Amino acid sequence: MLKRLRQALRIGNIDARKGNTIVINAEKLERRVALLEDGVLEEFEIEREGDDNIVGSIFKGRIKNIEQGLKAMFVDIGMEKNAFLHFWDAIPAALDNGLEEIHRQGRSKKKGRPKKITSKDIPNLYPVGSELVIQVSKGPIGNKGPRVTTNVSLPGRYLVLTPFADQFGISRKIEDPQERTRLRRIMQRMAVPEGMGIIMRTVAIGKRARHFIRDLAMLLEQWEEVEEIRDDNPAPVCIFEEPKLIERTARDFLTEEIDQVVCDDQETTEEIKKIAEKISRRAKRQVHHLQTQQPLFDHLG
Repeated sequence: MLKRLRQALRIGNIDARKGNTIVINAEKLERRVALLEDGVLEEFEIEREGDDNIVGSIFKGRIKNIEQGLKAMFVDIGMEKNAFLHFWDAIPAALDNGLEEIHRQGRSKKKGRPKKITSKDIPNLYPVGSELVIQVSKGPIGNKGPRVTTNVSLPGRYLVLTPFADQFGISRKIEDPQERTRLRRIMQRMAVPEGMGIIMRTVAIGKRARHFIRDLAMLLEQWEEVEEIRDDNPAPVCIFEEPKLIERTARDFLTEEIDQVVCDDQETTEEIKKIAEKISRRAKRQVHHLQTQQPLFDHLG
């Protein structure tokens, strides 16, 4: 298949044998995305029409009941099955081990953090009937509802916004000491609202401060829209939906390391270009419509 894929993409200046290429097949009922690095398949994902992937979606829910034996709460989010919220997932989480915590300017290192919340506090913090904002961390399986957390995050291109946690973190995968120092200084100068935090993703390597400022502005605007929906609607209600495959691909993979994006559907190509335009002019120029007699992946077998 890969041999035929490389041959099929050798059209004009498009050659998937060299550099990094995103290949998108968009049909009415199905979308497929492949990431090739020098002709080697690194990522592949399929999204079918009707797939109900709610992981990453954010809801305003209502506590229906508390099970002390399970150390869990069941939350009405408007679905057939109530969501499962373990007490541990309702406790403000520390930064992941893969992240280094960065000291925020303006906060005294001697200043203590708010009183630590434990699992014993959860039933009092979230009594039956109370409303709360939660994010789906695991989709429903069989007769079980989705698993959710109160540790909400909103991913951007270079940053992740944590609207309910005021910690700053930087990926430990960024190993170069000088680059870490540079990025640390940029983070400390960023105007992040009180009570919110940010995490710098690995793709931040080599990017200038303006990229992060723009990314943060977009995330804050997006969160403002989420808050408006939350405030204007009673629970249960979905207040944020994780983007579909095409938008996620542009957000997560359309970096400066990508040499070209090829898509066999004109309308989808234009959609990707609009997203790419928000990133950079260069990103938009890397997006190409590839005309084929058949859908691209069907043509390749």
